[in-house]
Amino acid sequence: MRAVSCCFLFVSLLLTSVSVIDATDYYIDSESGNDAAAGTTPETAWQTLSKVNETDFQPGDSVLFKRGGLWRGTLQACSGREGQPILYSFYGDGDEKPRFYGSVALSAPDDWQPKGDGLWATPIVEYQPEPDKATTFDLQTFGLHTENGAAAGIRHETTRDGKTVSVLSIDSSGTEPHHIQWFSRPVKIRKNHIYRLSFLVGSNQPVSFSVALIKNGPPWTMYGKGQPLSAEQNILPVWEQESIPMDDVSGLLKRWTFVFYLSENAEDARFNFYFGGVKTTSETEIFFQDMTWEEIRDDTPHLSTDVGNIILNGNKAAFKRWTKEDLKNQDDFWFDLTACQLWFYSDKNPAEKYTEIEAALRNHGVNLSGCGYAVFDGLDVRYAAAHGFGGSGNHHLIIRNCDISWIGGGDQYLGGGDGRRVRFGNGIEFWANAHDQLVENNHLWEIYDAALTNQGSGENRQINITYRNNRIETSEYSFEFWNRGPESETRDILFEGNVCTDAGYGWGHVQRPDKNGRHLMFYHNSSKTSGVVIRNNVFRNATDSLIRLENDWTAGLTFENNTWEQKPGLPCFLWLKQNYGEEGLSTIPGLQ
Repeated sequence: MRAVSCCFLFVSLLLTSVSVIDATDYYIDSESGNDAAAGTTPETAWQTLSKVNETDFQPGDSVLFKRGGLWRGTLQACSGREGQPILYSFYGDGDEKPRFYGSVALSAPDDWQPKGDGLWATPIVEYQPEPDKATTFDLQTFGLHTENGAAAGIRHETTRDGKTVSVLSIDSSGTEPHHIQWFSRPVKIRKNHIYRLSFLVGSNQPVSFSVALIKNGPPWTMYGKGQPLSAEQNILPVWEQESIPMDDVSGLLKRWTFVFYLSENAEDARFNFYFGGVKTTSETEIFFQDMTWEEIRDDTPHLSTDVGNIILNGNKAAFKRWTKEDLKNQDDFWFDLTACQLWFYSDKNPAEKYTEIEAALRNHGVNLSGCGYAVFDGLDVRYAAAHGFGGSGNHHLIIRNCDISWIGGGDQYLGGGDGRRVRFGNGIEFWANAHDQLVENNHLWEIYDAALTNQGSGENRQINITYRNNRIETSEYSFEFWNRGPESETRDILFEGNVCTDAGYGWGHVQRPDKNGRHLMFYHNSSKTSGVVIRNNVFRNATDSLIRLENDWTAGLTFENNTWEQKPGLPCFLWLKQNYGEEGLSTIPGLQ
């Protein structure tokens, strides 16, 4: 392995000269604040995370949360500009950091209903729309898109009672869901709001499909995926007769409802139905009628998406299962995606067994998507079942002095146990096209996947990312890196001065089907890679090995002055698919 000389341009240098012209300090107090107040002094502080997320902060502004306060949900980050970053930090007396929980509290006995045989379940949420926030779609304004050989058409019929039925005919479905898309006119959506889409539907054949809210144009960003409110709402209802008179169709259609929980604002969203990849032997016809959508304002997080973990009394994880039939042992739980209902196995009401029950939702604690020039200093982020800090396409960010714990475990593909059963969740993740980032002096523990990671796939660039002086404990991986494919570029990644202990000894390891407790998890990396430097770190104890290097990209990788400590009898290094003990320090060139 050759040595690499790297010059790292730390993000802190980019932000040391900060202009404060026209900048405003905003204060948020979770107990005594008032969203109707000015928010510009501690005495006129705001109260809710919703107020923060709905505000378009200006470059140079500071968003300050009172020490010891607690906010639930996802903090949506805003962008500053060069020399004028937006600061998210704290104010007030004491040592306790402001806390951000990505979870729903289920600590009251009334949160659970007995279902017999040791099973308890949460009540099914009844969503109430805001007054005058319902819209009826004219289905004749919907568009239809086909690709990759798929063939479909749309027609509109009028029944004898004057009702319009829109009929989607599929002659050839293609091979993927996106090969047939039926979509609405653009609509406006607001973050931290819930939307409910409801319609009558039926089909002459079984058809699986999905609904999403996406950007009405390139780059086709997904704003949210619809969650059905009742069972079996991904397979359309079918009537047995081969042919149904159009005047009789309305009486056979069934009401379906999907809920969308959104984390960003958009003026150009559209509802997108995906019907491609249908396996049929003859022409498929799908009938729609009476489609409405409603806006639901709710400042309190509901079980609106998958529950990836349940944290009991702040120090114990319940065990996620994939079906209700798997619930057999104390603290087993299962989340019913179709009903948005949580099931738990317990010898008594869970809230009588545990004083604190936090159901971690499959959302980020802090959403960094598209964010640039922002600083996060001194926050406590917990109980998010996606990532603690996560998002793609971000740059010039500093994350420092934060506590990040009990992160991950969410159902990555939202299959609810069907299809790919994959759980995920990192402490801080920079996904694809990330550059000029600094992560320093943070404490991370109990992370399902990696405490720190930059990763991506497709053509992307990950450049000038520094992780230094962090303390990492009981995470499956301390640092994970990979980038794919060969058209992508990774350079100038520095991992320095970090103390990493007990990889694989956290809550997630025992629940994982793919146990891989490593401090450095270098999965298959096919990007053009240079200047990845691992130096002056301590790596102590891992269930599997201190390092796993999957394929040979060592020309871009340098190790300098690291301390390696492993328990007796366990391999220190899994290097290019070969295990090494302590002798790896001398037999693997450049590893010292």
